[in-house]
Amino acid sequence: MADMVDAFLPALAEGDEVTILLGAGTSLTWGRIEHPSVRYVEALKRPKRRAGAAELRKLVEQVKPDIWWSADTTLSPPKSKHHVCKSVYGVVDLNTLLAVGKGTYWRRYFRQRRASQNLMRADAIICPTKAISTRLIQLIGLPARHKTFVIANGVHPVFRQHTAEEILTVRRKHLIPQRYVLTTGSIETAQFLTPVLKAMGTSEEVSSITCVVLGDTGLPNLLRDEIRDCHLEGMVRFIDVKTLTPAEESVLYSGAAMLFEPSQALAFPYSILRALATGTPVICTASATNKELYGQAVLRVHPTDVREWMQAFIALTLSSTLRERQIERGLTCTQQFTTTAMAKASFAFARLLCTVSAATIRKNHLSSSHD
Repeated sequence: MADMVDAFLPALAEGDEVTILLGAGTSLTWGRIEHPSVRYVEALKRPKRRAGAAELRKLVEQVKPDIWWSADTTLSPPKSKHHVCKSVYGVVDLNTLLAVGKGTYWRRYFRQRRASQNLMRADAIICPTKAISTRLIQLIGLPARHKTFVIANGVHPVFRQHTAEEILTVRRKHLIPQRYVLTTGSIETAQFLTPVLKAMGTSEEVSSITCVVLGDTGLPNLLRDEIRDCHLEGMVRFIDVKTLTPAEESVLYSGAAMLFEPSQALAFPYSILRALATGTPVICTASATNKELYGQAVLRVHPTDVREWMQAFIALTLSSTLRERQIERGLTCTQQFTTTAMAKASFAFARLLCTVSAATIRKNHLSSSHD
């Protein structure tokens, strides 16, 4: 949320003061916020080590915050003898709690254990969807039910519909053909892309269309065999998402014929929201999160059923009526998911938590925007 200047400033109320802690060498995607009530502190040490913990403790003693808010569940709240603040965690990804990710078994185990302990000790937990909230409560225990709340994520205004000239400029820069579909992935979620590639390789009705994959640099090697087996050599284009500016990423979403989002990970699907906001139809996996958020604005298919992916792909390509209907539904859906609404709900909850406990908030239903 600290990156989103357009949302952050309108959410600030009189008397609000925010200190944003950045890791060493961190660069904000959208630039720093210039405002008298917002200041930045750059950490010199790694916060998960002893020297970093001491640095955080010193910062807390200087700033004396009412709330310590973090999206890193493996980072323990700083402890200070002279000042006690309430801790809040924002949870958009449950892979850490499921011990999914890089590293050895024991490294993942201790990371999972540390995250669970931090969440159980937290004063409040914020999730972007009810589905993620429910699964999180199952993972860390029923006591979390009394301090877990839902505040919907939003899409930044930079993700919008673009003109043909804007799309052409970005396509030429990244050597992308006129007709392409978009999908996203990472090393951890590479296996979910296999059904999508198979669907494209077996769709004889739709030919000469390129699949652009936004992901990290390790994806091409991981998917090399799948691309060869699906006879898609030369039809898959990989782009490292870190090399794109937010504006370029938005243009790529807007210019795509459709978005495939095959991920089955228990995480908030940012790509779907961005695609819908740019007027691009979406085919995604059938999950509780996707159904809760997007309803009929997306086409949901079984994650591993190649036939369903292929049929949805063909339907959106050949039926202009279906395509236009899905675009209209997507644009309507994303009107309620804005970064400004997310920031205002977050600040309102923070102000409330300063005065009462999370259990009191839930018991008295003091805010209708919290689940």
